[in-house]
Amino acid sequence: MIVPTEFVAMTDAPPYSTGEMRLKGGLKRTAFYPVIGRFARQFKLHNSYLKPDFITDPVEEYWATRRVAGLWDVTGEEPIEVAGPDALAVMNELVPRDLSRLPDGHCYYVVMCYPHGGIVEDAVLVRFNAERFWWVGGPAHVEPLIHSHAHGRAVTIASHLDSIHVASIQGPRSRAILQSVADDDLSGIPFYGMAETRVCGVPVVLTRTGYTAELGFDIYVEVPRAATMFEGLWHAGRAEGLLLCGSQALAIRRIEAAILNVGQDFDFRHTPFDVGLGWMVNLTKGDYVGRAALERANAAGAARRIAGLRLDGTVVASQGDRITSGGRPMGRVTSATWGPTVEASLAMAMFEAPAPAAGTRLTVEHDGASLAATVVPLPFLDPERKLAKA
Repeated sequence: MIVPTEFVAMTDAPPYSTGEMRLKGGLKRTAFYPVIGRFARQFKLHNSYLKPDFITDPVEEYWATRRVAGLWDVTGEEPIEVAGPDALAVMNELVPRDLSRLPDGHCYYVVMCYPHGGIVEDAVLVRFNAERFWWVGGPAHVEPLIHSHAHGRAVTIASHLDSIHVASIQGPRSRAILQSVADDDLSGIPFYGMAETRVCGVPVVLTRTGYTAELGFDIYVEVPRAATMFEGLWHAGRAEGLLLCGSQALAIRRIEAAILNVGQDFDFRHTPFDVGLGWMVNLTKGDYVGRAALERANAAGAARRIAGLRLDGTVVASQGDRITSGGRPMGRVTSATWGPTVEASLAMAMFEAPAPAAGTRLTVEHDGASLAATVVPLPFLDPERKLAKA
């Protein structure tokens, strides 16, 4: 199984190796490329790895995910492991949620904040036990922030970006398909639970998480046997309609679900309160990075708000499009797509607080045209997350 490294016991030692410099750049192929590379012709770059933008057609892949299941290469999501006697204390001082309440074998959706209260990144945080955690996020500079905070503590910190790659199976049949090639019973893994098992005979870590708000699992597998696992899983589900999918289909579904994307829907200038994540800011636990600033932000009220728009017609807005009311600037589009299920042009937008109320009519300035839009609640689809929790 995937195991942690030994922790540094000397309290005056840095929590990292002082050996050869690790280069985090370039264009790299994931461990699943031997399978996906036979079919994908267009790729995107994510955290130094090339991943398929689409395999066949993004909408076809979307519908496979909604009706059966889709299989993605989501490498570039980076497991950063914090292990050792001080692991819980270190991580609990870095996030606003109270990790002492997180049981072993479970995950939290979390953010990490700077001292000024702005968000570094959002992530899935996996708790194996009190002495072993994974921060699973994207390309933000989280690893050096953890290092700087943990210096002199009894932990080691290691990025698995190049050693553990990540697949994701999402959709209503995802559990049944994965179960057909898994050694252990998956029925007891709750929403945001995790397990260590074998898939297609290969040791993996599973988390019941994903970027689609459908029932699904993220699968973490060591690079040497990753292609074997990925191809075996794909073949196990092909007869049922499991499709290999790319990033465009993932983007459609995540916008329908109002799942935020760092660097697109928010950045370091936004607090959790600005983007609807104030619920994860615990102001009663002990001290943590950014607490004072978040207390002030909570008292003052959010300066900005994320809200949803449903555009008239079929034109899809673009990131950065200006939103106006009677010619007065109101905000800008952050993410947009055509929603195949709701059959409408959808957008998430950042407004100066207070955000306009649901039902408010606004104008989106797009490519020289003025598009009529209505403010609607988020998410656009399945607001109670019943699909993911099934």
